[in-house]
Amino acid sequence: MESPITGKEMQVRREVAALSFRKEEFKIISHYYFCEDSGEKFTNDNLDNLNLNQVYNQYREKYGIPFPDEIRQLRTMYDVSASKMSEILGLGPNSFRLYEAGEMPSVAIGRLLLSIKQPAQFIKQVKASSHLLTPKETDRLLRKGESLMIDQKNHEWDIILTDKIFESSQPCEYNGYRVPDLHKISNMICYFNDVKQIQLYKTKLNKLLFYADFNSYKLSGYSMSGMKYRAIQFGPVPSHFDKLYIKLCDDGQLTVNEKDFGNGYYGDEIQSKSAFNDSYFSKVEISILESVAEMLGELSTDEIVKESHEESGWKENHESRSLISYKYAFELAKAINCKFDIASDLSKKGYEIEHDSN
Repeated sequence: MESPITGKEMQVRREVAALSFRKEEFKIISHYYFCEDSGEKFTNDNLDNLNLNQVYNQYREKYGIPFPDEIRQLRTMYDVSASKMSEILGLGPNSFRLYEAGEMPSVAIGRLLLSIKQPAQFIKQVKASSHLLTPKETDRLLRKGESLMIDQKNHEWDIILTDKIFESSQPCEYNGYRVPDLHKISNMICYFNDVKQIQLYKTKLNKLLFYADFNSYKLSGYSMSGMKYRAIQFGPVPSHFDKLYIKLCDDGQLTVNEKDFGNGYYGDEIQSKSAFNDSYFSKVEISILESVAEMLGELSTDEIVKESHEESGWKENHESRSLISYKYAFELAKAINCKFDIASDLSKKGYEIEHDSN
């Protein structure tokens, strides 16, 4: 960004700052452009969104308010329009749509939204709103809720296993404030393997996923997949990655085959079994995946491990094998630098991304 005072190119700077929201202060990593000649600070829509998202994420986590992707999933889960969901919950006509887009609900409404993740609570809301619905609508929605209750009971073990893989699905700073999404993860792997034709071994794949997620957070304040990462000897890895890949194999999304390299060396090659589905991603997210693939895809396993050992998130956590906070994304050594404004939910328009290894 050029300085509006001198016309010279400015660099982004970061500092710890406190921002107020609803009469509370939250500490964030504030981003701004600094004009060296005038000493003035400037921001654009991209940096404003990044700064505000950090505040909103902390507020949602503190008060148990669902995140935008969780709210969108509610509507998908019950197969109902945003306006109809507003009607069922007794909200304003456009309220649910606005909450999906990132507007912050009150704590009370947030808890109401969170409650209907349980089909039994959704059924109660439908029955209470039946006077606003046609008999046909009421019947369909009640049957949908009852069907989901049965489905959850039948897949209870699968739900428990998935929760163990991700060490809780609740959005927080360790999963980039995203609900983990197995479909999205399998398609990230498919993009690297099928679209970009990268030969994937577990260690290398773990690093590609890490850089895709942490670069997404660096640009938007949200991870891409909702995965947590742990610092171990060979760099950052998805926490419980072995269980993750077993689960994806069981679901028919991947194959893992041991390869003998000779001299006692073996490696697990991972191959995707399904076609890439871009509907899980915004165009910006696909651009991030493309940029990560171009930046790191041709590196050998040893080379990408070496690169990951330069990351402060690994350096400061590997001795204790701790989870890596996504706040380290702002210090990435292998980062991609965007030249576009990015909305709170990642823009759906396509823009170019350039590499920045600084």
